[in-house]
Amino acid sequence: MKIQLKRAAYDASNILALANIFNFRLHLIRISFLSLCLPFVPLNSWAVGTTAGFTISNTATLSYSIGATVEPSITSLPATFQVDELIQPVLTWQDASAVSVNTPSTNQALTFLLTNSGNGQEAFSLTRTNGPLPLPAGNYTPLDGTIGSLYLENNLQTGFQASGPNADTAYVGGTNDPDLAPDAGQIIYVISDTPTVTNNTQGEVLLSAASLTVGAAGALPGTGLAGLGQGGSFAVVGGTNAQSSATGSYIASGLMLVVNKTVLGTIDPNGGAVVMPGAVMTYQITATLTGTGTAANLVLTDPLPAETTYVPGSITVDGTARTDAIDADNAQFFASTISVSLGDVASPANVVITFRATIN
Repeated sequence: MKIQLKRAAYDASNILALANIFNFRLHLIRISFLSLCLPFVPLNSWAVGTTAGFTISNTATLSYSIGATVEPSITSLPATFQVDELIQPVLTWQDASAVSVNTPSTNQALTFLLTNSGNGQEAFSLTRTNGPLPLPAGNYTPLDGTIGSLYLENNLQTGFQASGPNADTAYVGGTNDPDLAPDAGQIIYVISDTPTVTNNTQGEVLLSAASLTVGAAGALPGTGLAGLGQGGSFAVVGGTNAQSSATGSYIASGLMLVVNKTVLGTIDPNGGAVVMPGAVMTYQITATLTGTGTAANLVLTDPLPAETTYVPGSITVDGTARTDAIDADNAQFFASTISVSLGDVASPANVVITFRATIN
C-alpha cells in the first residue's frame, strides 16, 4: 500500500510539473501572438504607465495533499517578460493666436511644446519649414531669425530671452537635441524675421520633431525595433509614427509703439525751479502708436522712485483729471505705482499722461 501511494504521489508530481511547463510554454505562445497582433491594436489602447525596459516576472504555486499528508508545494517556472518602449512624441503650438509682428522686423518668437508621451527616455531632432505648402493665397513666408532659428527654453525666466543672464539656449541639431523622460516636455521657440509685406497678411512656420531611434521616425504604428528601446527592450512606434509636427503663425500688423517719459517742470519750495528736497516734479508720459493695427489691452505702469512721494489727485490722461482710487476711471495710484489702462487702442494714436511727485 505504501508503494502504491508513493507511486501515486510521484506520478502526480510529474503530471503537475509537466502541466507547469505546458502552461509556461502556452504563456510564451500568447505573448508571441500578442506581439504579432500589436500593429492591429487600436491606438488608444496603448498604455504608457510602466517604464520601458522594466522586467515583469511571476510564478504560480500549487499546494495539495494526498490523504492526510500535505505534500510539498509545486512552483512553476517564472513567466518573465520585458516592457517595450512606446515612442510617441506630441508637438503643440502654444500661442493663443497669430503672433503680431511689425513689417519689416527681426527675431520674433513662436512658442511650441514638445512632450514625450511614450514610456521611455527618448531623444528627438527638430526641424522648421518656413511657409509650409500649400501656401494659402496672400500669405508671406517668414525667414529664419537673424540671431538663430530655434531656441530651447532653459527654465530660468518665462518667455523667450535672446540675451542676458537668463538667455535661452540656441538649438544645434545633433548636439543638444531634446532628450526627454516619459511625460516630460520641452518648450521650443521658433525665431523668425519678417520681410516687408502687406499689413494684415499671415506667415506660417511648421515645426517638426522626430525620434532619433534608428528606423523609428516615419515607420508605421506598431513597428517593433528589437533591442532599440530603453534597457534593451523592443522599441514600438506609436500612433504618431514616432514623429510630430505643428504649425504656428505670425500676422504682419505694421504697428509701432513708442513711450517717452520726461520731467515737464519743477517748482521748488521757494517758487523757483531748483531740483531740491521739497521740490514738486511734474512728469509727462507720452505713448505713441504709428502704422496700422490695434494694440490690445494697452496698460501703462510707472513705479515711483523711493526718493519721491506722489502728490495725491495729480493724475491726468489727455488733459482730463483722474482719481487715485481703483474705480470706474482708467487710472489709479496703488503700491507706489501709477497705472493707466487704455484698453484696445487703434493706430495712429497719441496718449499723454501727467502726474506730480515731491522730492523727499
